[in-house]
Amino acid sequence: MTKYQTRFQMMGTFIDLMIYHPNGEQLIKDAYIQLYQYARRFTVNQPDSELMYVNKNAGVAPIVVRPDLFQLITIAKEISMDAANPFNIAIGPLVKTWRIGFKNAKVPMRDEISAKLPLVDPKNIFLNEHDQSVYLAQPNMEIDLGAIAKGYFADEVKKKLVNAGVEHGFINLGGNVLTIGHSPNNTNRAWNVGIQNPLAERGSVVRVIPLKGCSMVTSGINERFFEVNGQRYHHLLDTQTGMPISTDIASITIISKHSIDGEIWSTAGFLSCTHDAIFYLNQQTDIEAVVISKSGQIHVTDGLIDDGAHIFICDGKSPWQAWAYES
Repeated sequence: MTKYQTRFQMMGTFIDLMIYHPNGEQLIKDAYIQLYQYARRFTVNQPDSELMYVNKNAGVAPIVVRPDLFQLITIAKEISMDAANPFNIAIGPLVKTWRIGFKNAKVPMRDEISAKLPLVDPKNIFLNEHDQSVYLAQPNMEIDLGAIAKGYFADEVKKKLVNAGVEHGFINLGGNVLTIGHSPNNTNRAWNVGIQNPLAERGSVVRVIPLKGCSMVTSGINERFFEVNGQRYHHLLDTQTGMPISTDIASITIISKHSIDGEIWSTAGFLSCTHDAIFYLNQQTDIEAVVISKSGQIHVTDGLIDDGAHIFICDGKSPWQAWAYES
């Protein structure tokens, strides 16, 4: 089989694509264009994006959007309405106040944060299924899809590649990994994907998860942060307080069939402690999780056999159809 692969920068990160297919060069070019179009339309970092047109009309008028953006906002709002977790697509005003991940990041004044809290209620996002419109009821509200978009993009890229006949491949959107089939070159017939140690230098891996057709997504307090007077402020914000989430969790890795689920639950699982996170994530269907605490302890959900000798298979009729033992 002929292997084609590439690496490029987009969406503020490195993206890796690898596929085995006779027409792989063209398929990779098509995937690049697909990702580029998504990145331009769904971002809040470009004033002329489709999403920012919705945000600029907050408190003014409903905006009709294309079906894919409407679908993604609908999914994200549904998760945001669950007060039991910190996932919230209405978080835009807080994100822009903190600016974590940008050079001008700062600790906002308490009154600045208080002024933003009324603007981050997802109940004020109104969706009209009939005309596919989105209306933000309060002026200065902003939807931010940063906690879900890459997962959606990865799933859509995979869908297009599979429809083109790709049976083996690897999509990595800045650590958001989605596999197609198995690796033809690995003896265990899996894609072996490492979980970053959130307490060590980048590149340090705490364990390797063999995947076949599955997704693996990690969120952690080490991904984007800044420090002021010895205090670290990470990018995962609590919309109840306006501050970074107070937790003993360092990172959450989600294994799932679809990458969008990994994106959702790697953020939604960031509760106040590892015990609560594992309990909550065990209630969710078709996902498994590895939660690493700030003390370095590793916790896993009930369905994850934690010995490194099994492969997650997501190619069957159900996401957890089988465990395949490899010696």
